[in-house]
Amino acid sequence: MKKENLKENATAENLNENLMIKEKEVNKSSDENNRPVARMNVKILNIRDGLKTIDNVSIIKIKSKKYNLSIMEDYLPVIGEVDGDVEIVALDDFVKLKNIIGYFMLKHNEFKLFIKEE
Repeated sequence: MKKENLKENATAENLNENLMIKEKEVNKSSDENNRPVARMNVKILNIRDGLKTIDNVSIIKIKSKKYNLSIMEDYLPVIGEVDGDVEIVALDDFVKLKNIIGYFMLKHNEFKLFIKEE
C-alpha cells in the first residue's frame, strides 16, 4: 500500500508541476496589468538619424508601390525593398515613416529597416 500511495503522491506532484508550467507559459504573454506583450523588436538605421530601436512591436505595415504587407509576431523570415510608407505599431509607441526608399529584413521576430532616402 505504501508503494501505491507514493505513486499517487508522485503523480499528483507531477500534475501540479505541469499546471504551474502551463500557467507560467500563459503568463509570459501578458504583463502585471494583464495586457498582451508583443515580442517583436524593430531597428531602423538612417544615415542622418543613426540607429533607432523600438521594442514591444505588435504589427508592422508596409505600403510600397508594388505591394502591401502586414507583419506580425512569428511571421516567416522575409527580405525586401520599400518604396512607400512604413507604419510600426508598438504597445506604447506609433511610428509612421512616409515616402521612404530602403530595404528591410525580418528574422527571428527582429525587423531591420535601412532607410536609403526620405
